[in-house]
Amino acid sequence: MDCNSQSDSARNHQSSYLDQTASHLAAVWQRPADIEPVEWAIRYLGVLRDLAPQPRWISLTHIADPPGEALVWMGRSIHLVNRRLGEILEELLGCFEVNHRPRVQILAAPIAPQAGVDGFCCCDRSGPTGPVTVPTTLMVDPGRIVAADWPGLVAHELAHGMVGAGHGAEFERAIAHLCLAQDLPLPAPDLDVDALKAWPPCRRAPHPERFWLGQ
Repeated sequence: MDCNSQSDSARNHQSSYLDQTASHLAAVWQRPADIEPVEWAIRYLGVLRDLAPQPRWISLTHIADPPGEALVWMGRSIHLVNRRLGEILEELLGCFEVNHRPRVQILAAPIAPQAGVDGFCCCDRSGPTGPVTVPTTLMVDPGRIVAADWPGLVAHELAHGMVGAGHGAEFERAIAHLCLAQDLPLPAPDLDVDALKAWPPCRRAPHPERFWLGQ
């Protein structure tokens, strides 16, 4: 089964589906599948690729070939992962006054190794009728990080969602604020950019591909 291709009907259905749910994608993907699991997973991957800076960053080819087992697990269980990530994000957003909270949402994504990142954020996508504005979407690969350290992974991407790319002074202030609010390790004032690229420290999962197989 080729998870990188979709039938015309599935693609058209997905395009319509995206237009209807652009402003609350995370809520949609925190609910269990209402169709056959593999079809649900293919739609989910399509949504991720539609939002990602580069569609090829979203892939299952490094996890399973053919990807059938991963697709079945994703179709049945991705809502549970997204719910947990959503809970972590809400806890982090709780350190802001309601009127000053960043407008963000989060989705779990199988990120290809060649992307060189454990997560990224994106703001807009293009739909069939032009640009569609959605909340800043954080995408993280929870399979890369030990589950107990997911808050650190989400905090890092939320800081990027607040200040944009790079790990300069603005990022340092944002991540320090989030770490202080959620009792995560605080970066030292003189921490260099290379260290900030991986702050807060997160333990690597020894077999990240197993996550997307439900193992």
